Amino acid sequence: MDFTADVCYAAMMHLTESIKEGKPAGLKELGEWETIYQGLSQLPEKAKESWFKFDHFYSDRSFPILLKEVFSQEPKHIVDIGGNTGKWAMQCCGYNSDVEVTIVDLPQQLNVAMKNVADKGFAERVHPFPANMLDKSQALPEKADVWWMSQFLDCFSPMEILTILRNVRSQLTPDSTVYILELFWDAQKYDAASFSLNATSLYFTCLANGNSRFYRSEDFLEIVEESGLEVVERTDDIGLGHTLLKLKMKS
Repeated sequence: MDFTADVCYAAMMHLTESIKEGKPAGLKELGEWETIYQGLSQLPEKAKESWFKFDHFYSDRSFPILLKEVFSQEPKHIVDIGGNTGKWAMQCCGYNSDVEVTIVDLPQQLNVAMKNVADKGFAERVHPFPANMLDKSQALPEKADVWWMSQFLDCFSPMEILTILRNVRSQLTPDSTVYILELFWDAQKYDAASFSLNATSLYFTCLANGNSRFYRSEDFLEIVEESGLEVVERTDDIGLGHTLLKLKMKS
């Protein structure tokens, strides 16, 4: 309710304009940015608090299961793409005393993440990597054991997801593992949950970026296939409805 009231309510007056233009026309109610992600650290205080609480409410409940799975691979270096506030990186560092994490994100968001990391005493093992993932020529970190993307790819259009996954694939070794944590509306146990995820897709249209959504899993997996990656394991119903995809480079 806080997310709806503080972030979405005024913006939804611009929904028709957003649909017609394919741009987040409602975002101007909060600030002048091309997408909401560029302005997360600068949102009005109440909107910022509600946005992050909404985002973390779902992902945080999945952490115990996810950490056990990821560290079964005994990774030494994890690349967290779209690291946001650094929560996942800090969870990893708290779970394993040797792992190093590189957070890939927009520069303004990295400033927030690295402050949080420093406050928790993990600054020596967490490294910032400023990047715009929509830039096809964007260089990425090298030689990571695990690549992690949590609630990240739903922030992009299908063609943008393909670009990002191809960029990641170009940096993989045969031993690298890619994990994608997502909410798919067709992978929910209850109709009400599917309805809610589809309704939340209006936020992506009107506020976030104008061209993304919570995807149907079959549509998403087609993009994965096209990128040169393959799903080696899929786990549904994690936490409050997440799906974890474990990917490898196609041989």
